[in-house]
Amino acid sequence: MFDAPTLGIIPSTRAARVHLFRHGEVETGPLRICRGQADVPLSPRGREQSQAVAGRFLDHHGPPDRVLSSDLSRCTYLAAQFGLETELVPGLREQDMGRWEGRTWDDLTQADGPAVTAYWNNYVHGRPTGGETWGEAAARVVATWQSLLPLEGRVVIVSHVGPIRALLCHWLGLDAGEALRFAPAYATETRVIEADAGVVIEAMGLE
Repeated sequence: MFDAPTLGIIPSTRAARVHLFRHGEVETGPLRICRGQADVPLSPRGREQSQAVAGRFLDHHGPPDRVLSSDLSRCTYLAAQFGLETELVPGLREQDMGRWEGRTWDDLTQADGPAVTAYWNNYVHGRPTGGETWGEAAARVVATWQSLLPLEGRVVIVSHVGPIRALLCHWLGLDAGEALRFAPAYATETRVIEADAGVVIEAMGLE
């Protein structure tokens, strides 16, 4: 991974290549649904996306050394496509949206309007009724990431848009409130190198 001049100056040669994937498209229908940690299934297109993105990875890199995944089925389906036993990591779940999960945003606005308004007015600290704030969710994801370190070899991680945003903010030294600046699409890859000196982001949003 390193050339001879670099090897002569760096304090450690340990480095892992991490491929962070968002799951494929989910079944939502025409309405905007608050999903959170609800275990919603992939759509037929989402299953096709999962097979395609894993197939491209395997064609290019071969089998990874490890596969880790959120334990929700929309992630584990993609994780299973890499051909290794999946290590389930509940800390990589999406934000817990509490009693809002599975309901449309239109319904929530009518039934729990003040709480919805407060949530969007203070995205980091606003709390979905019965759930966790975005700040709490981001802290959980970062703590989960840190618990996995150090990594070795080529590692696949499958998660959700929220955790990917949280990790990008953490790696770039941004406040959690900047998370919505990142919008990784379904079944896309964010690729990083994890080493003792920190994380280098190689690519974002690869299809």
